[in-house]
Amino acid sequence: MANSFKNSYFYIGYIRRVFLSLLLCFSFGLTYEFDAMTYEFNATLIEDWEKVNEMLDSLEISKKQKEDILNSLKTLKENENEQNELVTLSLCVINGDIECAEKSLEKYPKLLSYKIFPYGGLLITTLKYKNIERNKYGFITKVDYDFDEKMFDFLVSKGHRIYGDDDMFPFLLLQHEAVSDEKCLEIIKKMRDDGMDLGIKMPYYENTTLDIQALDNYKLKTAAYILKNGQKSQIFDGVPVRIAAHILVFFTENNASFEENLKATPKSIELSKSEKYKKFIDREFEVLKVYLEANGDEKFIAEIEKIFTELNDQESLEKLEKLGYKLKKDNLENILENIRRQNNDK
Repeated sequence: MANSFKNSYFYIGYIRRVFLSLLLCFSFGLTYEFDAMTYEFNATLIEDWEKVNEMLDSLEISKKQKEDILNSLKTLKENENEQNELVTLSLCVINGDIECAEKSLEKYPKLLSYKIFPYGGLLITTLKYKNIERNKYGFITKVDYDFDEKMFDFLVSKGHRIYGDDDMFPFLLLQHEAVSDEKCLEIIKKMRDDGMDLGIKMPYYENTTLDIQALDNYKLKTAAYILKNGQKSQIFDGVPVRIAAHILVFFTENNASFEENLKATPKSIELSKSEKYKKFIDREFEVLKVYLEANGDEKFIAEIEKIFTELNDQESLEKLEKLGYKLKKDNLENILENIRRQNNDK
């Protein structure tokens, strides 16, 4: 059973990493899609409906979003000045030039009402991805995140709707490392006021909901708000199992993997005494605390307890107890047995 747990959750962890890498490729590519779309957004594009449809189909947006964009293009077709100014505004936003954007909106205040860009409109261009590094398979292994918060706030202050007709933007927001937990919470609250259901699922990946996305990305104040005011996902009670998987992955990434049947090795025990491990575990405990405060089921914490028991990590076991979790008697006996075994090895 323990071996099955380890194998299945390493696999799930791998799939999750691949997916997040693809998502990052998608969202990073989207900013460049907007760049290209901005430069190509002219009278020729408006006349060439086949090209427009091809571009919109490549983004896999909803039928309603596609209709909104086409309707906006039809309206802009009749006003060349607004066409040109929308191009200017888009470039101002992408380049983070608030003064330039202000001038465009002073000339044509209606520009933000045009539904040209999906996935959060111009707001998504404030999520920046820099210095991308990829492995030989093309997956992103490293990225520097940046968030143009001033431009984001400027656009919202000028009437840019914070939540549109699609559900992708809030997930990209929660996944973006440069957007603080506090800022995410502020934006998610506004999105809810703007009509967003806190129980939405991520497009194309329905096992991910807002509560899980917030917890996975350590946006814990935001997660607590979502859990308090929204609906828990069907896989919410699996959060402790995800934490256990994170812990196993941590040891694997640091060349201190557990043996079969979740048996700790000398390397893994040594790593569990390091500051790096303690910092990592403290963060996972913060997630577990939010889970329990939202009335998460304690029985799913058993796998975490097993890992701590194998490591003889009594400090972490005490933390579990302080959170209200009742330690299993057999695991306490296992701790003593492990201590005796280590003393004999010495």
